[in-house]
Amino acid sequence: MDPLTHVAAGVLISQLVPTPSRFWGAVAGVAFGLLPDVDYFLAWIDRLVFIRHHRGFTHSIFALPLLAVFGAGVNAAIGGKDWFRPFFILGVLVLASHLILDLATSYGTQILSPFTRRKFTLDWLFIIDPYLTGILLLGAVAALISPGWGRKAGSVCLALATAYFLICGLYHRQALAVAQEVFKEQNPTTEKIAALPQPFSYRRWQLLSSGPEGVRQAFVELPWASLMGNRPETNFDLEQVPSGPGCQAPPGGYPPPRDLRVQMWPAAGNPPPCPPEAQKILDIYLDFARFPLLYRVRSLGATQIQEWLDLRFSVPGREFPFVLQLRLDADGRLEQWVIGRCRGD
Repeated sequence: MDPLTHVAAGVLISQLVPTPSRFWGAVAGVAFGLLPDVDYFLAWIDRLVFIRHHRGFTHSIFALPLLAVFGAGVNAAIGGKDWFRPFFILGVLVLASHLILDLATSYGTQILSPFTRRKFTLDWLFIIDPYLTGILLLGAVAALISPGWGRKAGSVCLALATAYFLICGLYHRQALAVAQEVFKEQNPTTEKIAALPQPFSYRRWQLLSSGPEGVRQAFVELPWASLMGNRPETNFDLEQVPSGPGCQAPPGGYPPPRDLRVQMWPAAGNPPPCPPEAQKILDIYLDFARFPLLYRVRSLGATQIQEWLDLRFSVPGREFPFVLQLRLDADGRLEQWVIGRCRGD
């Protein structure tokens, strides 16, 4: 999740958990809410290092007690040894909320690091969710204003945020069922299927499946009745996505399940051979990407350009982030690489 959501959750929890000082509790709530994201500084070192290690050890269940002890020790140095226990409890709760919120997004979190680099995800929430953030912010502000009614209002907001979180999980379950029905019917040998949240609505989802021939993609808006476990009626048309000049998801909205448009992103052939330095970069990118696709291989003079996408971050009509571009010279040596949006030439 975004930093504002983590800060709101940390402040709200700090006002609901007894601490020796409401002020220092709020400060600690902010600090604990942001502490796992200290690995954001990796982006200043190298973009490749960032996508490899962000949400790594600092987001693991093994780092949680260590970070809680560290934060509690800092507070004990400020207020005395009696502050250690309440701030340790606060740290555990806020840090746990950070891990749960990040785990709910589609980015992937290495919660078992350093023993494995496997990324876990629930795929329940988009990386920025204004509804969840708004509920938590409202509760945090109310709890800060008054230790009486404000704390009660904060408790209600925390309960509402939890209910919203679970509702997103129920909709994800239905979206995944639709994806499995559609993609398994098209291709029983599909290797990977996912339903990923879209911005500004818990009813809008991106459906993805990958196989040797490429990646299939559809966008859908689930009916309200699906929240009660009713399986929506599905129907779909398959379309081929043309290779165009830009790297962006096809425009369009979010049709109901009975009017799905499944778009097929074909792979641009087998990956051309890469020199070792380029292959190392590509391997790191492929470890990061959940739905990688070799989108284009083109020439610019004597330079060969490979463009790789991760369709996980698709939004209709928007450019893809996290596009890997490799440039190889006439002798096959790596000239340049960049991770970002598609670059014009």
